[in-house]
Amino acid sequence: MSSLAFLRDDFLDLETGESGYDVRRPSTETLAAFALEEALSVAERRRIARDTYFALVIQVPSEAWVEPVCDACRRLTEWSHVVARAGSPRGGLRPDLGNETVAERLSQGGRVLGVSQAPDRYLPSALVGAADLRVRLVGATDTVVARAVRAATGRCPRIVPPGAARGLDYFEVAAALRGRTARECLGRLAAAVRAKATVDPSVAEAPAFATLTGFGEAHAWGSRFLRELETWRETGAPAFQRIERHLALGSAPGLGKSTFVRALAKAADLRLVQTSVGSWFSASDGYLGGVLRAWETTYASACAAAPSILFLDEADALPSRESLTDRGRDFWTPVCTSVLLGIDGLNAPGSPEVCVIAATNFSERLDPALVRPGRLGRVIRIHPPSAPELAAIMRQHLDDGELPGQDLTPVGELALGGTGAQVVGWISQARAAARAAGRPMQVADLAYRIAPPDRSTTAERRLRAVHEAGHAIGFELRGAAYVKQVDLVPRPDSSGATSINNRLGTSPTRTEIENLVVALLCGRAAETVLIGEPSAGAGGDAQSDLARATALVAGCHGTYGLGEAVAYRGPIHEVTSRLALDPVLLAAVEVDLARLNGEALRLIEAHRTLVETVAERLLAERVLSGDALRAIMNAVPPSVAARSGGAA
Repeated sequence: MSSLAFLRDDFLDLETGESGYDVRRPSTETLAAFALEEALSVAERRRIARDTYFALVIQVPSEAWVEPVCDACRRLTEWSHVVARAGSPRGGLRPDLGNETVAERLSQGGRVLGVSQAPDRYLPSALVGAADLRVRLVGATDTVVARAVRAATGRCPRIVPPGAARGLDYFEVAAALRGRTARECLGRLAAAVRAKATVDPSVAEAPAFATLTGFGEAHAWGSRFLRELETWRETGAPAFQRIERHLALGSAPGLGKSTFVRALAKAADLRLVQTSVGSWFSASDGYLGGVLRAWETTYASACAAAPSILFLDEADALPSRESLTDRGRDFWTPVCTSVLLGIDGLNAPGSPEVCVIAATNFSERLDPALVRPGRLGRVIRIHPPSAPELAAIMRQHLDDGELPGQDLTPVGELALGGTGAQVVGWISQARAAARAAGRPMQVADLAYRIAPPDRSTTAERRLRAVHEAGHAIGFELRGAAYVKQVDLVPRPDSSGATSINNRLGTSPTRTEIENLVVALLCGRAAETVLIGEPSAGAGGDAQSDLARATALVAGCHGTYGLGEAVAYRGPIHEVTSRLALDPVLLAAVEVDLARLNGEALRLIEAHRTLVETVAERLLAERVLSGDALRAIMNAVPPSVAARSGGAA
């Protein structure tokens, strides 16, 4: 058959819905054919049916569309060779395979067809490169659905709701379009859409976006996005692809990146498709081809569900290509490239309305190509919430009737340094304790979970108080940071903390970095001066005082060009990890750390009375606000050494 004549509408009047012939055709047969006809102009259809030496490449929405579209094309005309490739979990269907056959059939005057959801990756490169026509099928549009319903029932639906098949794959649509009436078909289709409407069920439980607290610049970005999205829906301008809609979120764990994205999806009424690199491995055999197919399946789901949000969680698991070894490069380069090209494809006019939001705990590890303008665009950091914000987060997660009218500000101050995730845990534990006691929750229940009684010895408490007092004085006197709070509240990773707002700018000088290092070393220095010897509390893990101080000094020498050598040796975390393998660099870092440690010791000695006073207040009150700290500093006269200019 040389045309799509069997799909013509001459058996049914589209305007009146009156059927001239009682013809029924199954949707499994017509759905792909109608989508193909919609994608091709009349001239293109004639050219396909008429021309010899012709190569056609069709990109379909997903793997499920490959074979049905091939069948529809076979009804369009005869083909000398058909290549239908949905990918191979072992990478067996590569672009370099099948080129000889393609070239031979074309050179002999034949027609060659290639169909795939990713033609550049799976179809023979000779076919893709020599294609006379390349077509991209959108999928089951409302027009295609209307025609498929009419073909299946013999009746034209009066109204097809916008996005009637949104989010459904080929056979999910085809399974719904059956029965005697158009109403039955559309009813089934609507039920299928509702069943997949919330790809992430937690969206329905997400808090209202307007009530989110502690998200700073990210919340401002989301509010602008919601306004632009509303304008687009009302007026169609600007085009969806011109809305600032891609983003990377970075923060420490537990600061609500996932909650932010779900609340945004809920407020925007966008479907949320969540994925991660780990899920690509768990959903496949772990080989390169399988991982690529898992990513492509997720990507196709987001496109089919458009308008939607594609949420790439733990995005740092997609490695920066700058840091890959030769062995890792062979595996990860195709994966990274596929993700980057997928995001690029969403920026073209007429592309699916998909927003891509990534989240990571290690934004410095992201591939620069991923966060450049035109892709994710930028990284917005989410910082730990302030005491008032923590109090607001607590109120947000409390049920109606829990702690009514209670001022949670003191509890928020006690929780400073905590995260939204910890707040949820504290409230859950406080509820359980109140239920066990057979009474309503009390503020004391919450405070007890945030700051359990300190059961350490007097000597241990004094050591911690001296350590935190040394940090607080060091940060303030060196101007390295603004102290928000000092406390002796036990936490999973510490028994006390000095919460700060870092004053380092985006391009700090060596003096500014060294001031911060001195302040980090002042906790250990205070132990040495006031207790007589340092403890191991300044070290231990990658977030410890010594680890951070070492990384900053190593960064001066190998990353920022602020040491004796100017050469760039890699990101700061890489330079730090190489210290053990580079004796020269290690020696330079050690010399600087010894010098700065000496400055920290002299600063503490000069302000010994002040450090002792702050430590005693901490022992008595457990929590000191930044304002209370500065009031003490203004009231306590400097030590003799400080007055004589011996330190600080």
